[in-house]
Amino acid sequence: MPTVIPSAQKLPLAVRKNVRDEYENKKADFEEELSSILGKPWKIDINPNAIWVYTEEGGCGRTSLDSCLSSYVSGAIDNIKSFIDEHHDLGKDEINTVCAAHTLTFEFDESGKIHYSGCDIHNGRLRMLFQEKYLGYNVHYALQKLEDALSAATPDAALSYTARHSIAEYWDAKLPELKEMIVKQLNNPAIKIDPNWEEVYAALKASKSVQENWPEWEKTLGRVMMTYFNDGFAYQLHCNKFESDDMLQEGFAEAVHKGEVKFRVVKKLIKDSYCEPVVEDGVLYLQTIPEEWTTNCYYIASNIVDVL
Repeated sequence: MPTVIPSAQKLPLAVRKNVRDEYENKKADFEEELSSILGKPWKIDINPNAIWVYTEEGGCGRTSLDSCLSSYVSGAIDNIKSFIDEHHDLGKDEINTVCAAHTLTFEFDESGKIHYSGCDIHNGRLRMLFQEKYLGYNVHYALQKLEDALSAATPDAALSYTARHSIAEYWDAKLPELKEMIVKQLNNPAIKIDPNWEEVYAALKASKSVQENWPEWEKTLGRVMMTYFNDGFAYQLHCNKFESDDMLQEGFAEAVHKGEVKFRVVKKLIKDSYCEPVVEDGVLYLQTIPEEWTTNCYYIASNIVDVL
């Protein structure tokens, strides 16, 4: 485990002066910029005395703690800008909600889990972290894994932030086009499409196989689900010419009389080895097992006519 060093009671005069002149005097500007980006008042709360004790002779921060702190803060602001450019209001709102204290801080990583620099959310504060003997390394990338930190901050959520972002980017954005395609093939404007997010997420999260074989499954959840529905279901309707075949449309409507297509993850499949369509109680289920998540998703409804 890393060695925790008590905070210095007092810094050398030259260091104190540099921190005052070159960091403290810039802090208000940093806070204003950060607040502007996040749309709410934010503050920066860093204890230079607690950082300086980890500096080494000739290393970053020993005599230039001011520029070291400023570099970490400016790097964090740049990381947050880039994050919001990619994640938009969803990301901004998540930061403001999870980091309820609206405070950016900088501390030594006591867990030993990071290497050079990293971040987490602790007591509602967004913390930049550095590791023992690596103060001053990768100063501009402390918040590079902000998305992971946001998800880790709410481990019991029905959907992690990473999953919700994936859904927003790959599912929600393309859902109107998918719905239009399915409605056209089935001649049914009332058809319901249910990805069953929370139950699917819970099943995948609980699967050891998924964790080991698809470590990025949360980041790709929305894209994979869209593939199951778009390429695996809607495209198979197209291949079977549902759009121009009244008999097929009527057969679908009779079998799937509740007008709902729903995805689910089950423990055991009925006929197929990877994924399959099943009609139960008037609902068409597209289903797979955790061990075969993403496998053959293009063919999940290849035998759609046979099951109607």
